[in-house]
Amino acid sequence: MKMLITPFVSLLLLLNNISIAQIQKNPGVYVEEVSSKPLSVAQVETAIPAFIGYTEIASRDLLFVPVKVSSFLEYERTFGVGATTEKFVLYPSLKLYFVNGGSPCYIVSVGPYKNLQKGNFINGLAAIGKVDEVTLLVFPDAVNLPGNDLYEVQKEALLQAASLKDRFCILDLKAATTNAEHSASVNEFRNNIGNNNLKYGAAYSPFLKISNSASIPPSAIVAGQYCAVDKSKGVWKAPANVTMKGVNDIAYAISESEQAGLNVDAVAGKSINAIRRFTGKGILIWGSRTLAGNDNEWRYVPVRRFFIMVEESIKKSLQPFVFEPNDANTWVKVKTMIQNYLTTKWRDGALSGSKPEHAYFVKVGLGETMTQQDMLNKKMIIEIGMAPVRPAEFIITRIVMNVK
Repeated sequence: MKMLITPFVSLLLLLNNISIAQIQKNPGVYVEEVSSKPLSVAQVETAIPAFIGYTEIASRDLLFVPVKVSSFLEYERTFGVGATTEKFVLYPSLKLYFVNGGSPCYIVSVGPYKNLQKGNFINGLAAIGKVDEVTLLVFPDAVNLPGNDLYEVQKEALLQAASLKDRFCILDLKAATTNAEHSASVNEFRNNIGNNNLKYGAAYSPFLKISNSASIPPSAIVAGQYCAVDKSKGVWKAPANVTMKGVNDIAYAISESEQAGLNVDAVAGKSINAIRRFTGKGILIWGSRTLAGNDNEWRYVPVRRFFIMVEESIKKSLQPFVFEPNDANTWVKVKTMIQNYLTTKWRDGALSGSKPEHAYFVKVGLGETMTQQDMLNKKMIIEIGMAPVRPAEFIITRIVMNVK
């Protein structure tokens, strides 16, 4: 069913755009341009990561200053090359980010290759918090912080994402190469990440082995996969089941039974997405859950990120209506604009339902979403409901033997 503007609505929009203040006094022919198209929602970008970490060049004009780069070569020209120690992993991580489909991103240098400090990452997060364009937060160097400092940085990133509501965090667990080490890493993460803002982040494990036998945390490569899937399919497609490039092996092989405990945490719901090797397919992300694994609404990464995109796109597109009359004419324009946008998303496959009315609803108006008191307080309240598609996480095939 196509989304059409009724003749009555068209008339309202047309009349509102005709300038009736200009009264013609002289005989003649006059031309007045009238826009026949309604306002539209401009969709925001979904995959603009910010990488926070240590760089070879960290001069005063670069320190804690978000810099946008469009390629790995541009990063090298601006921030230099990698460190001689595996303690600082931003450089190799960023290289593989671009190899795996990464798009332009922001870099926040928090210092040269010296000592890792929690405060530097906190300051880096504060700096990137002022950049509205960012949609993903990644900080691979933080895995090597001492003690529990990693989790303090991760909680600060989750808080920023929840406060701004326009970004999502990709988190790492600490390194592990054995079953005992990995179990300890998982338990330490779940015990220290806290219980707040979990729907704004996802965690991935284990570390990945690259060409020079070094191991790096997976967050940057995962960010590259987010970008690649967003461009090829859409933000509503789960960034998983895609082969990782430039990776030789995984530092620890997670078994089928182990993943069951990672994917579903019955106690706290802190799901961890496993990265696994499959024969003939390579190394794949084999999970797409947020840290809010027991939350029926925000359990899946693509659902959370799709809502972030829609909320931010609509919010920005509503700016022209600030200070407009809070009346039925404005409500019709707003409702039509949002409906047209959501119909497009439904046709793209982002929303479920056989008809648009099954996929979403948009409500605005006196007695519907607002009271007279709301209007006196200068509030226009718009209610939007959406039925997002969810990943087919468990595919069950039933085979019946028909014995005659």
